[in-house]
Amino acid sequence: MTKQHRMIRARSIFAGTVALVLIWSLLFVQTNTQATYAADITETYTWKTLKIGGGGFVTGLVVHPRTSGVIYARTDVGGAYRWDESSRTWSQILLSNRVPNPTKNDYRVESIGISPSNSQTIYVAAGEDSSDSSGSGRILKSTDRGNTWTDSGQRWWMQGNGDFRTGGERIAVDPANGGIVYFGSRKQGLWRSTDGAGSWSQINTSQVPVGSNEGNPAGVKFVVFDPSNGTVDGRTRRMYTGVAGAGVYRSDDAGATWTQTLATEQIPYDAEVASDGTVYVGITPKSGTGSIQKYSPETNTWSNISPASQNYWELAVDPDNPQRVFAGPGGVKDNNFYRTTDGGTTWDTLDIAISSPDIPWIEATNEEEYMSSASLTLDPHVNDRLWFPQGIGIWNTTDINDAEVTWTFVSKGIEEMVSTDLVAPPGGNPVSTVYDRQGFYHANPDGFPSRPLVDDDFWGATSVDYSGGTPSFLVHAQVKNNYFPELTGRGAYSTDGGKNWTVFASKPTDSIGGNIAVSATDPDVIVWLPSTSGFGDGKLPYYTTNRGGNWNQSAGISTKNTHWLFWLASKTALASDKIVGNKFYVVTFETGGDFYVSTDGGASFSKAAHAPSCKQSNDCHVFGQLQAAPGKANHVWSSDAKGGLWYTTDAGATPWIKVEAVQEAYAFGFGKATGGSDYPTIFMNGKVNNQNGIWRSINQGTSWDKIATYPAGIYDDINVVNGDMDVSGRVYVGFAGNSFVYGDTNGSVGNPTPIPPTPTPGTGGTTTLTPTDDRDNWADHAGSNPYINASKWQTIYLKFNLNSVGSSISSAKLRLYRTSTSQGSLNLTAYQVTNDSWTEADTSLPTTGTSITSVSSSSTGYVEFDVTSFVQAQKINDNVASFGLRTDKDSWQGFFSKENSNNKPQLVVTSN
Repeated sequence: MTKQHRMIRARSIFAGTVALVLIWSLLFVQTNTQATYAADITETYTWKTLKIGGGGFVTGLVVHPRTSGVIYARTDVGGAYRWDESSRTWSQILLSNRVPNPTKNDYRVESIGISPSNSQTIYVAAGEDSSDSSGSGRILKSTDRGNTWTDSGQRWWMQGNGDFRTGGERIAVDPANGGIVYFGSRKQGLWRSTDGAGSWSQINTSQVPVGSNEGNPAGVKFVVFDPSNGTVDGRTRRMYTGVAGAGVYRSDDAGATWTQTLATEQIPYDAEVASDGTVYVGITPKSGTGSIQKYSPETNTWSNISPASQNYWELAVDPDNPQRVFAGPGGVKDNNFYRTTDGGTTWDTLDIAISSPDIPWIEATNEEEYMSSASLTLDPHVNDRLWFPQGIGIWNTTDINDAEVTWTFVSKGIEEMVSTDLVAPPGGNPVSTVYDRQGFYHANPDGFPSRPLVDDDFWGATSVDYSGGTPSFLVHAQVKNNYFPELTGRGAYSTDGGKNWTVFASKPTDSIGGNIAVSATDPDVIVWLPSTSGFGDGKLPYYTTNRGGNWNQSAGISTKNTHWLFWLASKTALASDKIVGNKFYVVTFETGGDFYVSTDGGASFSKAAHAPSCKQSNDCHVFGQLQAAPGKANHVWSSDAKGGLWYTTDAGATPWIKVEAVQEAYAFGFGKATGGSDYPTIFMNGKVNNQNGIWRSINQGTSWDKIATYPAGIYDDINVVNGDMDVSGRVYVGFAGNSFVYGDTNGSVGNPTPIPPTPTPGTGGTTTLTPTDDRDNWADHAGSNPYINASKWQTIYLKFNLNSVGSSISSAKLRLYRTSTSQGSLNLTAYQVTNDSWTEADTSLPTTGTSITSVSSSSTGYVEFDVTSFVQAQKINDNVASFGLRTDKDSWQGFFSKENSNNKPQLVVTSN
């Protein structure tokens, strides 16, 4: 989500009278009165992660001080993770079968703490309360490293996704006594448990105040112990706590009494106690700039040791050297990361580089320009290993003594993207959209993507659609959401199923995210329904007839109750008919809900005679979705949240049909028809027969099968549900903070489109490849012939597999050996071939595309072409590079083929 602000969905709750509901039902709607039933087939479904890798904000990380490899991370919307050192992988520890009474706000983690005396024990504080709430946040405890959890029942006001969520930990366990646990709350002061979180009591606010600051309260921001000062009655004697708007407080009697040692109206944000008892505190300001304060407990003096004027400070102190400290001012990037080896007297300003050997798409972004930091932690068990959780995942490094630090992305297993949309078109692969990194083309659902959709920049994407008649044509909409409220938008189209994208040449006046749809018969015709950043201020749709060359506002819709608030990631108010050309639909949430139809490519909309029950009072303005059924002209479905699920088969000309069994309907979508049905399978997140979960109907909503209560054990809010138009039974589920998972029914039927494997990163260096296939377009030069010929009329085809080369290609040279000078001096041109399905046994070969480069040749020997850019693109696209080559001569010129004993065609690739 955005690095500065993650907005929480606003819900409008309205209780209508039974009489009004009955009148509405009797007068204006039809009910699907066919027999309905619900079957539980959850055991037949297997769930896996649709891999992306990373996401954020990862707001904190703790390393066990005594046991190597015990490391946990917390996030603002995605739960908490445990590190496995052997596989270098993180795993989610907040799962539905582990946590008592799981609630969605458990994934908004406020703090995480470990017991120094027991490496099995971990505490997680989690919750997300509104400003007027009394508090529902809780502290969960595990004594088996997150495999099972208990809850004491105590509640606090928490905001795991609120301001001031990074920095120091609010939970701290006494290193001398594992039963003593402290928690610094945002609104209710400092709390202590003496029985390992079984019960809690508040420290008197005359000793440690509640704290105050404008806006979102930070309260008691951190608690830290000083083990070097010894114990009293089996407890650590000295400890510190930081209170927003008040300062830093110290106790020398194991928490019995407290004294203010530093008075400040700012926010003590992070703290580290060095091995000699020196305390370093990062101060973040309410106004002005922050500072790094150093405290000597023996003299009770503080000194400002800040290396620069910055706002936020996260700190890490070497556990073996109290003079070596690392500091990050909210963003650890070039000239913005500091090291001292003399306790802050002098500082080195460090540069950074990034590396991502496991998750390739990270290196295809500009994340190096952001590197927004949450905390810094030196590992006491691995020499010089510094951990760094931040806005897109987790990094570490071991070269902290150098002038340039290379951060390695170690986020395999973390899936914290905020899902916004996903399609899996006929004949294609899934394409997802997310906050904060656009979205991804998933060539292999079990492999990490190679790059974001469009480019390396920081954009959130909100919607994606495909053309019903040309499913390889896709469009999507984006919002530049990292610097709120300076919002802008853009859109893009793809002609190859989502592999490559072209940004629209222009954009509507109002173009902040929202929904986008494309015509079923004319991909040039696109309709965009932008969103907004304010309540009650929805936008009107725009249309283009030239793929975004220019846009005009649609006529016929005057209301702005369409799509409020771009961060309402589940809301969909626009759809295109998947059969009828230039037909589009818009639903609004008026008092009774209105439904609009355009038959002229979005130029004008007319209100249909009938509409679904989409209105604010049933939360349709937040969670409702509008979808057109693939393969069915004029069939439109609407999930109306608490208003249920509705559909029309004539574009609203007659009353919509309410699906009887569905009590509540939220995200939904369509997949390949199954079970002998000619209707696409419907997948839905909702309530059927008083049971919440993910449901499937294979007969147009007549009956429903429950396929999951919590997909893959994730009990987060769900933004996206959609099927796969090629794989029968497959469903994709996107979460508000846990990326996507996909489910397959065991023994499912269907013929999935073959999915190429994710490119395996090579070892780097220079690799010389020979073709897997080569021939010319004369059949007698295929197979075992050692020669292939080219002319003005004859094309040589070469295909190379790129699996063995590294993901970051710096150079690629195509080399072809000329066998004679019979044609004298000639020019030879290499062309792109983007259809890689051909083989040398084929007699029908693909057409050549854009020319790559031309070279001249006047002698025998290798002719060399620079094909770097094309090979780089093909490495990302499908890991195969095919070429066509022709000369400028009417007569043949011979070259050696791969069947020759030597001087074979070559592709020489240099990679990292």
